[in-house]
Formats: sequence, C-alpha cells, structure tokens
Amino acid sequence: MTRSLPQRATRPARAAAMAAVLALAVSACGGSGDGAGPSAAPKNGVLRVGLLGDIGQPPDPDVYYAGNGLALTTNMYEGLVKYEPGTAESKIVPSLATSWKVSDDNRIYTFVLRKGVTFHDGTRFTAAAVKTSFDRRTAVGAGPAYTVADVKSVKNPDEYTAVVTLKKPNSAFLDSLASAYGPRMLSPTALKEHAGKDHGQTYLRTHSAGTGPYRLTQARVGDRYQMKAYEGYWGGKATFTTINMPVYSDTSAMQLALNNGRLSAIIGAVPSASQARYVKDHNFNSYSLPSFQVGVLYMNPNRPFMATAKARHAMFDAVDWRSVIKQVVTYKAELATGAYSRGAVTSGTDTKVMKHAPSALTKYAASLPAAAKKVVIGHSSNSADDAQIANLVAAQLQSMGIDATITAYQTSQVFGKFAKDPKNAPDLYIASSTWPDANNPYMYGHVFWDKDGGLNHLQCSDTKTTALLAKALRTGDMKTYAAAGKAITAAACTPTWAYANDFVVTQPWVGNVKQSHSIAEPYTLDFNTLKIQRGQAHEKQ
Repeated sequence: MTRSLPQRATRPARAAAMAAVLALAVSACGGSGDGAGPSAAPKNGVLRVGLLGDIGQPPDPDVYYAGNGLALTTNMYEGLVKYEPGTAESKIVPSLATSWKVSDDNRIYTFVLRKGVTFHDGTRFTAAAVKTSFDRRTAVGAGPAYTVADVKSVKNPDEYTAVVTLKKPNSAFLDSLASAYGPRMLSPTALKEHAGKDHGQTYLRTHSAGTGPYRLTQARVGDRYQMKAYEGYWGGKATFTTINMPVYSDTSAMQLALNNGRLSAIIGAVPSASQARYVKDHNFNSYSLPSFQVGVLYMNPNRPFMATAKARHAMFDAVDWRSVIKQVVTYKAELATGAYSRGAVTSGTDTKVMKHAPSALTKYAASLPAAAKKVVIGHSSNSADDAQIANLVAAQLQSMGIDATITAYQTSQVFGKFAKDPKNAPDLYIASSTWPDANNPYMYGHVFWDKDGGLNHLQCSDTKTTALLAKALRTGDMKTYAAAGKAITAAACTPTWAYANDFVVTQPWVGNVKQSHSIAEPYTLDFNTLKIQRGQAHEKQ
C-alpha cells in the first residue's frame, strides 16, 4: 500500500540546490550601491534577487523539482494549503482553500475555496481550476506528478467546493499539497489557449499562469529572470513591486557585493566558514531559520565494510558528531535527537541517544584483514561543508587504523547511479543538508528508508520499517510512525546527525524576514511579506 515517489534520477537539479543561494539586492537606482558599506533602503520598490547558476528547469510548477528556482515558483503560484510561515512547527494552514474536511478513512478531502481570487490573466479562480490543474500535472508527468498520483477524481458540487477522492487511504495527502512541490493552481484559460502539444509547457517557460503575488515578466536562461507584483493579488499589496534576478556563477562575488552594500541579503549560501563573521558584525542581521533539512550519514550495506547493522551502528557512534557540528556548521545546525526530521512526529515519540563511542568500530576494524579496512567516503562536489565534514570523518577513521579515502561525486552520479549500482557506490556518503518534500513522517521515512525512496541512495532498508510506514500512511497514527523510527534506528540505515537551518544574512533595513520564511521552502522567502524596517535591528537569531 505504499505510495512510491519517483527515483531522484528524474530530478538531478534538486540536490544541486543544497548549494543554492538567494541574494536580495538593491536595484541600481534604488539604493546606495556605491560599495561604501551597508546599503540604504530602496525607494522605488525594486529588489535584485541573485541566483547561483541558472535554475536548471523552467519555472513551471508541474515541471520544476529543484531548489534554486523555488524563489520563482513559490512566489508566482499557490496551492490549496501551505505550511504556516514564520514558525518551526509543521502546521498546515489555508491558502487558496479556506477550510477542509477529511473523511474518517483518509480518502475523501473536501475543500472550501477562497472567493475573490484571480489568476494572472484575470480569470476567476473557481473549483473548476482544481481539476484542470491536477489533470495537467498528471499529463505533464514530471517529477512533481507523484503528488496527485493517488487522486481518483475531483468533483465540483459548486463553484467554490472541490471534492478530491483518492484511490486509497493517504493520511499524508495534505502534506503533499502543502509541499513546495505540491500541485499549484493554474489558469484554465491560459492552459487552454496555450496548450500546444506539451500542455502549455512552452508558454510557461516565459509566462506565469498562477494566482501568486508575483507574475513572470522576464525569463532569459543563464542571464536573468524578473517578476513584478500582480496588481490583482488577493493577499494585499507588496512593498517590493519588482524582483530582478540576475544569474551569478560565483558565491565569493555575491559575498563581496553584500559586504559593500550592493546586495541586501544572502540566504542559504554563505559558506559555514564565513558565517561567524556575519553573526558578529553589527552591520548585518543574521538568522538561523528552522527548516526540515537534515544532516544524514548514508552507509552502504551492499559493501562488505557496512554489511551488518552492528557494523553500521559502530560506524555512526564512532564519529564525534557534536565536534563535526561545532567545527563546520555551528551557525546553521544542531544535533539531531530523533530518526525523523525536526517536528515530523509528535513531541516525545521520536527520541534517540547520540553518543560518541569509537571503541566498537576500533574493535571491529581490528578484526578485519588489512585489505578489508579500506573505506571510501563520498560527498557532493557542490558542497564545501560536506567536503570538510568528510575530511573530519576520514581523520577520525584513520586514527582507528581504517584506510579512509575521500571522493567527490557529481549530482548526476548520486541521483542516477548510486541506487542502480550500490555495490560500486561509496561505503559512506555525507550529506549535511538534504530534505524530503514535506515534513510528514511518511514522506520523510519513505524517501530515505524504503527501497523505492528517492533519497535512499545506497539502498539500505528494513522490511519491518517499510511495513510500519505503510500501515501508518493509512491511519496517520503517530505511535506507528514512532515504531517505524525505532525499527530503522535498530537497522542503522541513513541515520540523522543534524537538524539543519537556513542561514540568512541581510542588510539592516530588510524587515519581516523570519515571518517571510517557511519551514517547507528552503532557499527562498515570500517576497510579498518582506518589509522595509527603519534603523538597524542587529537581530541575531
């Protein structure tokens, strides 16, 4: 009864987003921008939003399945529900649906829709758009299509009621809708007029058809993107009316621009080695904002060294994770205390003891012949943090007599080759910041722990865990999810070692940052709710 997500080989750009950056910059005519220090607030409502590399895919919500471009898709398109911004809790709140009811068997979801909403082309938002949008997502068939794969029918008793019936019970369906990659509502008029032979994909490369606070006005691949505030937006008037997003290729240049006043903020891409400087510098405000990103250690059961749960436990406990966090990711991570991402299950039901006990691994290594003590530690070639952590782990293993070597891997290798041929993948793979699509315990557990999970790169799984996750999906029972967490902890497959945050640095005039950040949407903010604040707040959160 498990619902399968696609293997992440279909979404390679997603992992590259772990190095993605969101930089807000004062426009050339809006702020000081003279390189003399912190900038003045813009007077013309224009911000520049820098993108590190191109977004990799069109900003079409039924196609886009990465991270860098969430700054576009989450500001142009809206779903029925969303995760509440400005909080560490995974609370689902209204968006284009004002209320909803769920049947006792988690199969029928009835939504009451918001009135007075229009799409960017002026078309009224009604219940008919729900079916059109769901159908279009299925027809396009890209990575995000799994979020509506369980939908059996969508019916409209009236203009502002949508009844979604699923093929089978799914207690995680609301979380799928609230996800940054959940189905977004698109204008039926625009889709009909510009359908072409690809369900409007060509049109949505350079236009938007959503209900969000911003509409797409420029899309020059590899060069720049631009959004302007949608005048008919139901949620109120934006402080910043134009968002210019030039494409950058160098993070150092972006930091320099921030330092000399040409940029107003960087989100998610300040190297950990530079973060302390911004925390201590009162010319900037810095934030470590909650997300459900995690640091995990992948251990390969298909390689002799990590073939048993006992060996994997010894490996995980041998690493001094507290030291790793302190030395590398001090300002954007904290020690994990459970099997799931932070807050995915009821408080107190997901606990584990983090200990540094290298003796078991030392004893295990001593029992092996020299040829069997070789361990390959992998990390993403896009992450300086992961490279540093891999070096720390290798040094710890070498002190135990283990021949540890380090290899950097491209995104295409991690998502395309590891799961298909785990015997030729590394023994260990370090990831300091990865995330599921939503903070539902099933959606977390499935992608990391099930055989067909999109983030189970090294194919470490446990049959008991898989059965418990499938059972919990039908009922939503937190005790069953807690049992699944205990089972996977015993199996020692892909354990969490850190809860990761979004590290944000801004000029002092950028206001309402915390309230504009969603736990569900890394590397972006809701531009519509950002404000200009007077004076320097010197916030260090």
